[in-house]
Amino acid sequence: MKITLATKITIARIFLIIPTIIVFIIAQCFRDNYTVYLASLIVSAVLFSVCCSTDFLDGHIARKTGTVSDLGKLLDPLADKVVIVIMLFLIVLYQDGLTLNGVYMHNGLIIALLSGLILSRELLISVFRSIAARKNLVLAADIFGKIKTVLLDVSVTSLMLAGLHPVIGWIGTVLFYIGSLFAVYSGIRYIYKNKHVFDTESATESVITDSDVEKAE
Repeated sequence: MKITLATKITIARIFLIIPTIIVFIIAQCFRDNYTVYLASLIVSAVLFSVCCSTDFLDGHIARKTGTVSDLGKLLDPLADKVVIVIMLFLIVLYQDGLTLNGVYMHNGLIIALLSGLILSRELLISVFRSIAARKNLVLAADIFGKIKTVLLDVSVTSLMLAGLHPVIGWIGTVLFYIGSLFAVYSGIRYIYKNKHVFDTESATESVITDSDVEKAE
């Protein structure tokens, strides 16, 4: 099986998650050494941003070159979910700056609950898409799902840096709350818009572009 350039970028993004996690953990282990702490946080945030930004790159290359592959369709959404979920777990675990300088003591708890809600949403959409796939139905992308992705990417990056200054923590918190609302709304809207998946057993296929297929969420 030939691996396309877009899929290679997706695979590289998955492996990039490992140093992102390691550097972030190093930052938390060296909170008493501000130089190491600052450098590690910034590096981990940059690596995370690269992971998120290459998500758009591999999709663009796949569409531009006409090399959208089944492997890419499988790995691309997996990479997106893994990096977000793991970083949210670490953010909640270390609680670095989540209290916003003691002003909002329950922020970590709220973020943990919303993270669980977002994960549940992703699992539900994955099951829904698998049902559609079994019926040979290709579902169109939803703009609100894309907005959700951007908001969560930016907010998680900010929350990773929340320990540096309360303002960064507030920005990350507000964006994460908004992103969570978009996650719930886009999930409900996506299923409602494609409710015909539950109504038919026929093996018909919708005529949708490859760009829609790749980010159907």
